[in-house]
Amino acid sequence: METDTITDLTGLHTSEITSVAPRAPRVSDAMLLTGTQAAKWLLRGVFVLILARALGPAEFGVYALLYAMVEFLAVASGTGYADYLTREAAKDARVGWGLAFQLMVLRIAIAIPVVIIEIAVLSVLRYPHRVLAGTAWLALTLIPRSLSEAVQGVLRGIDRYKSYLAIEVTLGAGLVAGGGLLLVRNGGLRIAVQTEIAAAGIAGLLAVGLGLRFKTRETIGLKGSMLLKKSAVFNLYSFIGSLYDRFDVVLLSRLAGDYPTGIYSVAYRALGMTQILAYGVLYSLLPSLSRNATGPEERRRMEKAIGLLLSAAFVLVLGAMVFAGPVVRLLLGVRYAESAVALKVLIWAVILRYVNYALNIELLAAGLERVFVMTTLVCLTVNFVGNLIFIPMFSWRAAAAMTITTELVLLGQNVFWVKRTRRGVSLSWGMARNSLVFVFLLALAMAGGYFGAPLAVGTACIAIFATYLYYSGIYSEFLTVWSAERGPAA
Repeated sequence: METDTITDLTGLHTSEITSVAPRAPRVSDAMLLTGTQAAKWLLRGVFVLILARALGPAEFGVYALLYAMVEFLAVASGTGYADYLTREAAKDARVGWGLAFQLMVLRIAIAIPVVIIEIAVLSVLRYPHRVLAGTAWLALTLIPRSLSEAVQGVLRGIDRYKSYLAIEVTLGAGLVAGGGLLLVRNGGLRIAVQTEIAAAGIAGLLAVGLGLRFKTRETIGLKGSMLLKKSAVFNLYSFIGSLYDRFDVVLLSRLAGDYPTGIYSVAYRALGMTQILAYGVLYSLLPSLSRNATGPEERRRMEKAIGLLLSAAFVLVLGAMVFAGPVVRLLLGVRYAESAVALKVLIWAVILRYVNYALNIELLAAGLERVFVMTTLVCLTVNFVGNLIFIPMFSWRAAAAMTITTELVLLGQNVFWVKRTRRGVSLSWGMARNSLVFVFLLALAMAGGYFGAPLAVGTACIAIFATYLYYSGIYSEFLTVWSAERGPAA
């Protein structure tokens, strides 16, 4: 058996850790993680829809700015620690729980000065008082988030996916309840911020309870200096990644105004929901990959997982091109008509994002997360410069185009690093054929307008493509990646 030596919390002695026997990922793992993200995005999506309808594009643009600023704070203080905890807990639960406690404290300690700095920057940029106050109040969510996200990172590593799901459902249910209150009281930004704080607090309390329930009797951590050294890269690359992912909202707010920010933010939120499937598929593989990152079986699973995700991405693109307009009008009204156009542009990024997500998971499992700092810095530079130049000319259209451009830049870098460190990137043979079928059906769906029945033709094209994927063996491919055997309830 392979063993590792890890310094305990005091740093005064060491404990020998026996590596965990590899367990093949199961269908239930992917389903639970996908369900977790589906519940998270669905419930928050309902909350966001309520806000968007109640506030209108301009006022919703202010909320989108507040949310983006607090997400900057969240990642600056250590959102990326969850991935670190998952990887380490997959190897040994005692290490996971020991690090979780240390990283909770570290994250809160980092958050306090970062909040002060961010509010000072907003003040220098002459944002109105309500933006400064809203950012300060919303930043209070970082305390319970530090608890819940640390516990979730460990739960994911020890295969306790149902408990992981419970935390997300609790958070989302709190948001939806607050959204209902907002409608009843005809409230505004203040109730929205209060809802965020209350929901995060309730989810944090549940996470503490689950942490106490599943925590190992013995916990093993790191010396303070070693903890900072090991975890800093997760903090840094997550922060830089969040900057390039969300900085377009800040620039839109500053350079184009609240209305374009609201229009773009609705579409970008919809794009974010497409990450549900990729999250469930790839994070269900992470514990197995972390234990045996270079094994041929894990490599085969990843190749097939990428093929599965690309096929799903094609379906999502088809669906957005056909249904974006009618769905946006139905849910949000004519005020958000431009959001449908924005979504039709942004949706193409999902194809690139799924591949990038998979390649990042490969690098993370192999312990090569330091590469992320370099790749995200390049993406941040491209996104910032491009948006700074083009937003004044093209408003939200520039932000949408730069999102796709940045994903292309990230893909090029990821392919380079995976080839260099993991001996190549492979896709299943059927992807070329699937791509050709997708292009043909997309062209047919877009031509539906000329026949006077765009929804009917588009719906038929989506159904044909889904049927084609099924009979081409997509289901059997799924079963070759995840073992169908039942495991113990998590």
